[in-house]
Amino acid sequence: MRKAIVIFLLLLAIFMQPASAVTFNELDLKVAEYNENADHVPFLLKSMLGGELIHLLIEMNDGSELHINAVTEDAIITTFEEFGPEEDIGATVTVTAKESAVDQLLSSGEPMTVFYEAMEKGDIVIEPVGFVGNIKFQVVNVMLKLSDMLGLI
Repeated sequence: MRKAIVIFLLLLAIFMQPASAVTFNELDLKVAEYNENADHVPFLLKSMLGGELIHLLIEMNDGSELHINAVTEDAIITTFEEFGPEEDIGATVTVTAKESAVDQLLSSGEPMTVFYEAMEKGDIVIEPVGFVGNIKFQVVNVMLKLSDMLGLI
């Protein structure tokens, strides 16, 4: 009996798919949906990431990394493509996110709340490049914290 249970558990482990694995194609499909709703993006987020060349680095659960070049103009994503980690895309902002945080964002009914909570936990980190980008980010970050304190998020 014990042998049957061990074999069952091994088969279950072999054939079970991971609960969720974020893929580039899944994210790419969400871009059109996001762009259709870009006018609903909060002002603070638009001002933080509204016109940037973003290096989105997703730290996958298996230890690998997914690198995405996302170009935004007025908070609309105009370019969304995977690239190799050795390439320099001239990013103005680097966003590093854990796969679990991205998965939660994709499945959430309240993505702004999930985004803010992930930033607070360090599961999503936004790093502007350059002096002006740093100042802009610091101002927006203070405004974001004030909005949270006032219950606007």
